Amino acid sequence: MTMRSLATTLVSILAGALAAQAPATLTLEQARTAALAHHPVSADKQLYLQAGEERARIAGERWLPQVSAAAQATYQSEVTEFDLSALGFPAITISPDQYHAGLEVQQTLYEFGTTHVQREMELTKAQVQAAQADVDLLNVSERVDRIYGNILLQQENLRILRSRASEIEARRTKVASAVRNGTSLKSNEEVLRAEALTTRQRIVEAETGLVQLTQALGTLMGQPADTTMTFVLPTPPASTAGTRPELQLLALQRNGSELQASLVKKKHLPHLMAFGNGYYGRPGFNFLNNDFRTYGIVGVGLSWDLTGLSTQGKDLRVLDIEQQLIDGRRKAFELQQRIDLDKEEQEIAKLDKLAELDAEIVKSKTFVREAAASQLENGVITAQDYVTYQNAQDQAKLDLRLHQIQAVMARIDHQRTQGY
Repeated sequence: MTMRSLATTLVSILAGALAAQAPATLTLEQARTAALAHHPVSADKQLYLQAGEERARIAGERWLPQVSAAAQATYQSEVTEFDLSALGFPAITISPDQYHAGLEVQQTLYEFGTTHVQREMELTKAQVQAAQADVDLLNVSERVDRIYGNILLQQENLRILRSRASEIEARRTKVASAVRNGTSLKSNEEVLRAEALTTRQRIVEAETGLVQLTQALGTLMGQPADTTMTFVLPTPPASTAGTRPELQLLALQRNGSELQASLVKKKHLPHLMAFGNGYYGRPGFNFLNNDFRTYGIVGVGLSWDLTGLSTQGKDLRVLDIEQQLIDGRRKAFELQQRIDLDKEEQEIAKLDKLAELDAEIVKSKTFVREAAASQLENGVITAQDYVTYQNAQDQAKLDLRLHQIQAVMARIDHQRTQGY
């Protein structure tokens, strides 16, 4: 191996090692995808659809010939006898032990689309269950968004606190020097020392909160997540109207009720069928023949469930009420959706305005804090006065990032309310 190729290999290995050590980036979309895939409801949704397809296939098989096996053996205490001796013929006696075994086949010829409706009902039932799973998964997605947004806020809080700790420590160092030179009071140094310790406490609390949030997110995703990861503020989504899974669920429920009403009407209509039965035994259809033999019958028949006609009207009225209830739930949901959308739009406008004002406030507070730092060094103000200005600047910075992050997350909530 040449020196050049060796150097290239070493650089590649080093680059790979550095890449492996670099913290991973986890976007909100990646966190959502992982959490939804990990949640048991996602697997349930697929199972619902598979079970529905299987039930629909079984319902469709009712058009296939229905074959059943039949067998019977009997012994009769008395049988029919024909005494023909007066006519010069031997007597005819039916055997008291009788047997038959064979197959009975029935084929539906026409049933007004009942089987088709039953197949559609089974598929719709599965789709209803899958739509309910989508509603549950939407709640999972919302929970991920909440945790991710709180992680972003906690990260900003930590960043500001650490910057604050550095600034306080720098001020304390200068004041300590001034105290040694006799140009500042020892109390000023102690104020800054106490403030540095208080800031450290707040950093510990924020770090613990961040660990808890990342662990909760990792649990939802089913994979490790920690504070070394890079969490990115999402790009505000484009406002596009979609369909909420709740509305899809209600639409499917209404469709299922309509199919049920159609089935109620169809199942009480006459059904035309063909049948064929083949047996082996005795005495057969010619009861005068006592020999074992094959025999059979074919024909067409009509089946009509007349008893159900008396309850059909009641069943249809119940289903009509059910459809009205579903329509009422849909209207109530759409009304609440409009209220939520209006409220969210006002909230987004408010957060945008607050963030705009926060930027100006940060400029002013930073200017005042920098002036206060100079005044503290010159002994014009006390350390307590400086801490007050530092707190005001830090709070302004935190408010700015808080409102910026909240504005993005509010737009994500708004998109969810509209439907994806």
